[in-house]
Amino acid sequence: MRLLIDDAIDLLRLRVKPLAAYQYPWWQTALFLTLMGAVSSGDTAELGDNIAGRVAFMVLFTWLQTLLFARFMAVWLRWSKGELAGSLFGLVVAANGLQLISPLTSWLPADVARVADLMLSLAGLVVLINALAKVSQVSVLRTLLGALLFAPLSLVLLAAALSFAKTAGWVELPPDMVEMMRQGAASAPAAAVKP
Repeated sequence: MRLLIDDAIDLLRLRVKPLAAYQYPWWQTALFLTLMGAVSSGDTAELGDNIAGRVAFMVLFTWLQTLLFARFMAVWLRWSKGELAGSLFGLVVAANGLQLISPLTSWLPADVARVADLMLSLAGLVVLINALAKVSQVSVLRTLLGALLFAPLSLVLLAAALSFAKTAGWVELPPDMVEMMRQGAASAPAAAVKP
């Protein structure tokens, strides 16, 4: 486990090893990823009072998003003539280690917290794109394009996970989110009818 944490710190310093170095025992990546999901749930107060449900939702979403992203990027980088000699899963988990401090921004004043969240998100993106580009020997721009292409899939995954979590009674969606979803669903058939 210490190796994974050391690798996460090295990745934050933009020091990247060959991909083979990021092949950890399954229990280490599982524990680290579950911890990231549980810690991320601390920033989901708007999803209701069911703390166990919010933790379960965030752990599920973190797992699904990480697995799907690692697979998507592996396909994308191979299409881009990247040289991958193993799974990207361990690297993606280690590169996302910055998520562990993200909920701490909730202690800051609202305006400062928004800026801090944005800066942490950008730093996390830089760390992840740098790591993926270096291990695959694909250009940073092409790697970034792959990550941007994943964004719509991530939104669909979030909507599906939220829907499942609401149905399971894990979370309560905020009224403004429910209204936005209703408006989107109501306008979709009308938009499809227009020539």
